[in-house]
Amino acid sequence: MSTQVKTPALVLKKINLPNSDQILTVFSLELGKLRLYAKGIKKITSKRLSHVQTGNLVNISCRRHHQFYYLQETGLISSFSRIKKDQNKIDALYLLLFILDRILPEEQKEQEVYQLALRFLIELAKSDVFNKKRLNEALNRLKKSLGYGDKILSLTDVLAAFGQIIGEKIPTGSI
Repeated sequence: MSTQVKTPALVLKKINLPNSDQILTVFSLELGKLRLYAKGIKKITSKRLSHVQTGNLVNISCRRHHQFYYLQETGLISSFSRIKKDQNKIDALYLLLFILDRILPEEQKEQEVYQLALRFLIELAKSDVFNKKRLNEALNRLKKSLGYGDKILSLTDVLAAFGQIIGEKIPTGSI
């Protein structure tokens, strides 16, 4: 049984395989968090490789065959290049991607969380300087949306709360 899916998705992480393949973890609007097998993506002739950089927003076309998803086509929506020019913004981006990757269950639609994450990344890209207050607000909204309480916490406390939820220390970089 094979099904084709097209959806926008945020690239959370990539795992290189010994051949020219990768396993991508994406957070999609339609299907939630997915692991995709990207066959041949590291070949020099692959048109998909530049699109699937960590933190990029892409349109993906994938096919489900039995219990696995296989990446077919990609189209870049945004690379959030303004974020990737500032180390503090990069740290905030990777912090959000880390939390989403660890906390979201696979193949469970989370449209509100997807919209929250996307809104935060757009705000982060548009702002001239990094603002810890916005990061704190976004993480508190994420915590509330996922059902872990609506109490507003400080940045340190909300990061500690996410650490307890996922059972590991949250890497904060320079934040």
